[in-house]
Amino acid sequence: MRNQDLILVASAATVTAAFRTTVGLPGRISTRLQPNHPTDDPRGIAAATLDGLLMGCGDAVIGINPATDSPHATSELLHLLDDIRQRFEIPMQSCVLSHVTTTMALIEKGGPVDLVFQSIAGTEGANRSFGIDIATLREANDAARSLRRGTVGDNVMYLETGQGSALSSNAHLGTGGKPVDQQTLEARAYAVARVLEPLLVNTVVGFIGPEYLYDGKQIIRAGLEDHFCGMLLGLPMGVDVCYTNHAEADQDDMDTLLTLLGVAGAAFVIAVPGADDIMLGYQSLSFHDALYVRQALALRPAPEFEAWLAGLGMADADGRILPVDPATSPLRSLAADR
Repeated sequence: MRNQDLILVASAATVTAAFRTTVGLPGRISTRLQPNHPTDDPRGIAAATLDGLLMGCGDAVIGINPATDSPHATSELLHLLDDIRQRFEIPMQSCVLSHVTTTMALIEKGGPVDLVFQSIAGTEGANRSFGIDIATLREANDAARSLRRGTVGDNVMYLETGQGSALSSNAHLGTGGKPVDQQTLEARAYAVARVLEPLLVNTVVGFIGPEYLYDGKQIIRAGLEDHFCGMLLGLPMGVDVCYTNHAEADQDDMDTLLTLLGVAGAAFVIAVPGADDIMLGYQSLSFHDALYVRQALALRPAPEFEAWLAGLGMADADGRILPVDPATSPLRSLAADR
C-alpha cells in the first residue's frame, strides 16, 4: 500500500472510546496535554498545563511522564491533576505514566486514578522486559474500572507502543530464531491492546531513534502504518508525532505527518510546550500545532471538552479556540496558586 492507501482506508474506520470525554468521533481530533518536568516541579507542571488548556489541548488526557517511578511522587502528581480537574470542573481524564504495578498499588490505597498506563509490545519476551503480561494488564483494567470514576464511559487503559521496542529488548525473533520485522510486531502489540478495551493507544513513532527509523520519510511512513493497523484492529488510535534530535528529521516532517494523520482520522496526538519535551529530551508537537491541524482540516475537540471551553468563553460555536489573556482567564488561579 502507498501512503494514500493507508490514509484512505484508515479514514473509513470509526473507533470511539470514552471516560469523561469521547475520543475518535468523526470530524474531531483530541490531544494529550503532556506537561512533563525534569524534577516533577508542580509549578512547572501547572504552567505547562495552563498553557495547553488555554490553547484547547487536553481533551484526550493530561498525562505526565514522571521523573521517577516512586509511588509517593506518582501519588502527588495524581492529586495535583485531580485538584486541577475538580477546581475548574474540566471534563478530562488524567494519567501519571508510571509502571502499571505502581498505579495498581495506588488504586488499592484509594489514589485518584483515572487511567492506568503501560507500554506494551508485540512479543511475550518484550512484554516481560517491561515487567508485564496479559494477566497483569487485565488485573489493572479491572481495578481501575472498579473505581467507577468515568462519566460517559468506562474505558480506563492508556497504552503506548512503538516500532522497534521488541528489537531493542532482543525479543524480536520468531520460529527458528529468524527476526520478525518491526511493523509486524507493532501490529501484534495492537492485538494485545484490543483485549483491554483501552481509552487511548498511541505509537510513539520516532521516539526510539534512527537506529529503528532512520529519517523523516521513514517516520512518516511508520506513523501512517501504525495508525492504519491500529484502526483496522479496532483501537482508538493516536500517534506521538515525534523524533529524536539525532535522527535525520525535523519539524517540517512532523508538520507533514500531523497533516496526513488529521486526514486519516487519528483519534489524538500528543502536544508539549514548544514541541520540545524538556524531561524526555525529544521533539514532539506543540499546542500551536494542534490548533493548526484543527483549523486547517476543520476538526474539533472532543464534544464534552469543547462544551467546557465554550462555557468559559475560550471557544466559539464552531469549536475554534479564541485568544485569551492569561491574566483575565477563568484559569488564571491555576498559575497564581502554584
